[in-house]
Amino acid sequence: MILDDALRLAGRTVARAVTRPPRYDLEGRVVFITGAARGLGAATARRAHVRGARVALVGRRLAPLQELAAELGSGAAAFEADVTSAEQLQQAATDAVATFGGIDVVIANAGIAPPSHTVATIDTDAFERTVDVDLLGQWRTVRATLPAVLESRGHILLVGSIYAFFNGVLAAPYAVSKAGVEQLARTLRVELASHGATAGIAYLGFIDTDLAADAFADASAQAIRQAVPRVFTREMTVTAAADAMLDAIERRAPQVSAPAWVRPLLAFRSVTTAVMDDVLLHNRNVQTAISDAEVAARQPES
Repeated sequence: MILDDALRLAGRTVARAVTRPPRYDLEGRVVFITGAARGLGAATARRAHVRGARVALVGRRLAPLQELAAELGSGAAAFEADVTSAEQLQQAATDAVATFGGIDVVIANAGIAPPSHTVATIDTDAFERTVDVDLLGQWRTVRATLPAVLESRGHILLVGSIYAFFNGVLAAPYAVSKAGVEQLARTLRVELASHGATAGIAYLGFIDTDLAADAFADASAQAIRQAVPRVFTREMTVTAAADAMLDAIERRAPQVSAPAWVRPLLAFRSVTTAVMDDVLLHNRNVQTAISDAEVAARQPES
């Protein structure tokens, strides 16, 4: 009996996976994007606008958001909000609804890169600020916009990373955050279903942005990067990443991965993570990089 029930459940899951839901066209939709001033957020806003969406550009600094809004023209507006402030995000959501009449899609994109230190040496404030922005910032974004998304039966996309399942050596707070974002997206997917709304997560590899440049700015981080095959660290363009996310939104997909190599690693993550951990444990350059990072962190600033 239990086996029969399990097989029936598996059959229904497969059927849902191969049945495409109706296309959720972005034409005329209101897309609320955090971290929209530059990098992936700005590129996503531009590409969404090309698809006919109206875009609410949200970020910490108003001036670059206003410049982007002016560049895009009709159907774009700037809203100042720091994702570490629930009050500011709530005001941005309220103002976006007042401006556009609602919110259909949320892209929780704002994020920062931590310094390349070990768990033993990273500054406590730096660790907690990364989690505050990269995980709790996405939670606050969801909470502020959720009433509008439920009303429109819209879609929420949380911007995750391969670090949701990659080893977070020298980037622990970022990896911790992205693992948490994955769980938040999975939870939302189930909780929103009865309301006709959907949620998903983007598992993205390295992107040619300031965030990636900051993350690998020092020699220790570069050593970690060089310990894995180059195909896994080659940067994709922000346009490619933005289009992948927007395509997933239009499919109401529960997940999207880019570039192409992420998908098989994600599918076999139990093997992927075990192999990766073993490689990093036994790579002499990685262990040297960890030691160097620890020494550098303990040296007084000049």
